[in-house]
Amino acid sequence: MKRTNKEARTNKLPFFKCYKRNMGNIYHLCPWYIPCAALYTLINCLMPFLHMILGAQIVDMLVGGADKEEVLTVAAVMVGGGMVLELIRSAMGDLLPVFWQLVSQRKNREIEYKAMNLDYDILERNSTQEMIAQADGNTENMGGMGGYLMKTLDLSGAVLSCVGAVSAMSGLFTSVPYDGESAVYAFFASPLSYALLLGLLAVSIYIGSKCDAKEGKIRYNCNQTEVRQGRIYWFFFNLTTDYSMGKDIRIFKMSDMILKKGMKARDDIERVQKQAIRDGMRVGVYAQTMHSIFVAAVYAYVGVKAVYGMITIGDVAKYISAITLLQNQIGKVFSLIVSINSQNIYLESYNELMDVRNEKYEGTIPVEKRLDNEYELEFRNVSFHYPNNDRMILKDVSFRLKLGQKLAIVGANGAGKTTFIKLLCRLYDPVEGEILLNGINIRKYDYNEYIRLFSIVFQDYRIFSFSVAENVAAGSEYDRERVIRSLKDAGIYERVQNMKSGIDSKLLKDQQEDGEEGIEISGGEKQKIALARALYRDAPLVILDEPTSALDPIAEQDIYKRFNDMVAEKTAVFISHRMSSCRFCDEIVVFDKGRIVQNGTHDELVADKGGIYHRMWEAQAQYYE
Repeated sequence: MKRTNKEARTNKLPFFKCYKRNMGNIYHLCPWYIPCAALYTLINCLMPFLHMILGAQIVDMLVGGADKEEVLTVAAVMVGGGMVLELIRSAMGDLLPVFWQLVSQRKNREIEYKAMNLDYDILERNSTQEMIAQADGNTENMGGMGGYLMKTLDLSGAVLSCVGAVSAMSGLFTSVPYDGESAVYAFFASPLSYALLLGLLAVSIYIGSKCDAKEGKIRYNCNQTEVRQGRIYWFFFNLTTDYSMGKDIRIFKMSDMILKKGMKARDDIERVQKQAIRDGMRVGVYAQTMHSIFVAAVYAYVGVKAVYGMITIGDVAKYISAITLLQNQIGKVFSLIVSINSQNIYLESYNELMDVRNEKYEGTIPVEKRLDNEYELEFRNVSFHYPNNDRMILKDVSFRLKLGQKLAIVGANGAGKTTFIKLLCRLYDPVEGEILLNGINIRKYDYNEYIRLFSIVFQDYRIFSFSVAENVAAGSEYDRERVIRSLKDAGIYERVQNMKSGIDSKLLKDQQEDGEEGIEISGGEKQKIALARALYRDAPLVILDEPTSALDPIAEQDIYKRFNDMVAEKTAVFISHRMSSCRFCDEIVVFDKGRIVQNGTHDELVADKGGIYHRMWEAQAQYYE
């Protein structure tokens, strides 16, 4: 069920379809939550009637002089039944918060899993990022999914309570014989008095439901401001606690500006919250006044009937409780319908995210397992632009790479080099043309098998707050000797060995467990660990996408020499706007404005003095002598 934001804002979502799907989501997240909550709600409905009906019966039995054993039997049923129900309700009440929390946690897990398994090009879109943020935040509003279930069950319970209350008070509208004539008696015995009481009940319920709707609107408007301004406030708050930002904030004395902007957002939230409290109190006074008038009328109506002998003493308490209960429960029914319908809007953001489908064609052909690693990749007339941007990043690119070669891809920033690699790895599919592996379009291969061909260090690689070994192996299970060998080959093992726990040392200062202080490492050290990760994977094709940009040119040249020796039997693609890798490569491709403008060996391209490569080499040659 796909709905637009406009439909959600205008409350045009189909109530029962939303209800069915949301309840299905809750059952999927925690199957035991629904029956446990249903039993808890049912007991809550039964207990007032147990005391109301049996209590009235006991009073009438005592007034009428019934046998003591009969009175004690009814009392025992009331007390014993109440104890059993209370014990069951207490047990369910202890379980409900646990299930409630499980629903929330598992919902977050589903959002995370969905995000992790979306096509990269879909995940990267602003609309997707906004959808994920909404699904995460909106599903916690108004009690979240756990609260949604309790509201729907409370609605069922309120309806049952209304039916029970009507049944319990049915005797109120039947008269009993009375000696003598009286205008008061005649009025209270006539249908007119019943109609007036029921009319007052209807007015009370109508005003109460209107007040509930008004309060809901006040809360919603307040919530929207909290969401908008809250994002601003937490952005600036997080700046104050992010140690990576601390140097710039202190050196450039930015603290006053950051605090001022953050507090302005906080003040806006507080202003709206205070106004919402004032408006809510005014609406609440109207609702409570009408409720008090109705309660007073009920007491007067039942009291007069009791005085004139139309009802028994036991019935007085029963009917007052039943009418008051009916008013409360009917009002609750309308209030819950409004609340559930409002929450459908919030929960729809979760459903919309779950409805997002990957657009990438899922191939099924297995990649041929070759012991000689003889694979050939070909770009054939490939053009590409990013979603929501018509500017072509690659334009009619044709190129053939035989695995086993060493290839350098060079060019200025923005020339299309990284995009070339993203397409090669199927993070995106071409807009025009095709990419082939051994003559077959890569879209037709099983993606998981295809991607195992590659080991990549991207330009914007990431080191995570895991141990060194987990960062290298990209997993919690690993071969320690292989990790150590990869670290040695990347030239970082000696530094790791000197850490407190060796390869088990935790990196970075954020998100560490048990209060452990993670080790902060330099940019160059991070790059070498990223290189070790690429070596650990041991894929037939290794790609370095400018991962050495934080190193000086001489250190970069040393890294490339070392890495070239490590991948001697593999295909290696070196991407850079610097020239360190070029001397080691069998072929060099030069990108400019999304096109391949030159290709050849280092000597061939240097000899072309009118070409881009020659100019780039001359500008940097001093570093590589």
